[in-house]
Amino acid sequence: MIEVYVKKRLQAFLLNVNFSEKGIIAITGKNGSGKSTLLNVIAGILKPDEGYVKLNSIDITNLPINKRNIVLVTPESYIPTLDLKKHLTWGAKLKGRKVDDKEIMELAKLLGVPDENKKVGNLSLGNKEKVSLVTAILTKPNLILVDEGFSNISEKEHFINVYVDLCKKNQIELIYVTQDTEDAKFSDHHYVMNNGSLHKVF
Repeated sequence: MIEVYVKKRLQAFLLNVNFSEKGIIAITGKNGSGKSTLLNVIAGILKPDEGYVKLNSIDITNLPINKRNIVLVTPESYIPTLDLKKHLTWGAKLKGRKVDDKEIMELAKLLGVPDENKKVGNLSLGNKEKVSLVTAILTKPNLILVDEGFSNISEKEHFINVYVDLCKKNQIELIYVTQDTEDAKFSDHHYVMNNGSLHKVF
C-alpha cells in the first residue's frame, strides 16, 4: 500500500497530490505535468514542502533514499561499465541478498534480456532498459518506480504485461509513468497528471 499526500513547489510549478492505492499504478500525462517530480518525491530525491509518503503503513517521508526499500528506474539508470550478469545482481548484493543463477536466467528469459555478457553500456537502448528493470525486480524492493523506463523496448506491450505479472508474483508494488495512455491498460489503477494534480481514471 502506497499513501501519498504531498505538496512541492518548484519555482512557478506546484505539485499537489493525494492518493492511496495498492498494486500496480500507471500515471500518464504530458511532458512537464509533474510525473517525474512525484516519483522523485516518493523516492526521496526531492523533499516535500508539506505532507507525507507512507509505504505499507510506515511513514518514509524523512528516511534517506537507501533506507526506503524503493528502486527508481529511468532510461538512464543502468551502470554502463558493468557486464550484464554483474549488473543484474548488484542491487541484490547491496542488500545482502543472494541471487542464484537459475533465478537470473528465468527472469532474463521471461523478459527477453539478451543472453550475452557484454558491458551494459554496449547494449541497445531497449536492452539497457530491460537490464535496469530486471535488476530492480531481483533487488526485491517494496516498491519499484519506473519513469518512462519502458519507452525504448521493442514489443513493449508484451514486456509490460509480463513485468506487471512478475511484480505481483513477487509482492512488489509498482508505479510507472508514461506519456503513452495505452501502457496504462496493464495497471490496477490509472491516474492522469495534469499541471501537478492527479485525476483518477480507474
